[in-house]
Amino acid sequence: MSCEPTAATSASHAAGAPHRFNRLIALLAIAFTVAPLAAHSADDAYGRRLYLDKAQCSFCHGWAADGAGEPQSNGGAADLRQTQLNREQLVEVILCGRPGTPMPRYDELAYTDKRCYDVTEKEIGALVPALPPGTTLQKREAEAIADYLLARLVGRGPVTREECEETLGTGARSCSRYPDK
Repeated sequence: MSCEPTAATSASHAAGAPHRFNRLIALLAIAFTVAPLAAHSADDAYGRRLYLDKAQCSFCHGWAADGAGEPQSNGGAADLRQTQLNREQLVEVILCGRPGTPMPRYDELAYTDKRCYDVTEKEIGALVPALPPGTTLQKREAEAIADYLLARLVGRGPVTREECEETLGTGARSCSRYPDK
């Protein structure tokens, strides 16, 4: 028995090569499409947990980021669904707060140097935003919140029942006030 290819085996391998190549291309296309979606979904979940739980942004901005926070909040929070801020600006607002407003700063060292709006605490005095009542955030956490907002909430329009049930659970009573679509 020889290990050398015969004309017949070479022809059959050559005939199957385009099929195998096309299958390989299809598998690679699927892998490059699905992997980023899975990673994006995981990133969204992390940002969502930070938004809802650790930073408690929902207390003022609402679970849907529509500015309808908890009744005990001071009210007047920005409707993040309509924000025009880009990622960098969102991260800055999260970390630095908004001077002269109730929006807290989540960077413990904000205003100790010029990292926030190019001003220091000495320059803006009483306008320095307060620290949050809970915990501060690392920059990567503020970035995850901004990514979550941009991917899932900014520009989405009015809150829908489907979105409410996705967040609060199927059949949640408070979701009945929202339209189906």
